[in-house]
Amino acid sequence: MTSSKLTSGNGQPLIHLAHQKGASLYALIVVMTLLGVLIMAGLKLSPAYMDNMVIKNAIENLKESGELEDMPLRDIRRYVTRTAQTNGGSFQSDGLDQVEIDGVDYIAVEYESRVPMFLNIDAVVKFNYRIEK
Repeated sequence: MTSSKLTSGNGQPLIHLAHQKGASLYALIVVMTLLGVLIMAGLKLSPAYMDNMVIKNAIENLKESGELEDMPLRDIRRYVTRTAQTNGGSFQSDGLDQVEIDGVDYIAVEYESRVPMFLNIDAVVKFNYRIEK
């Protein structure tokens, strides 16, 4: 009896393993590789976002304490840079500026962080936001 004549209990013919459809080994390798690349990118980019959270929290802490309103831009830059360095990050103080829009003073944060990914490929993450003074 050949395998094409084998039937299941309800009379349906059995299908050979070679004729079954599903994910192949190659498809699984491709999916796992893509997943690995995404995880690696997330792990390499997360420190840039953590540094930005430190910078944002430093400015918001100054605002909540009431010191931000009267503090000159030079002192704000020094405080934020010192806070970032204390937490293990790096920040160029020229990314902070004071702007006035419709009579309201803001501290504008605008900078980029370049993160080496692998070989000669870098990722650039841009941060751009304002906090009311």
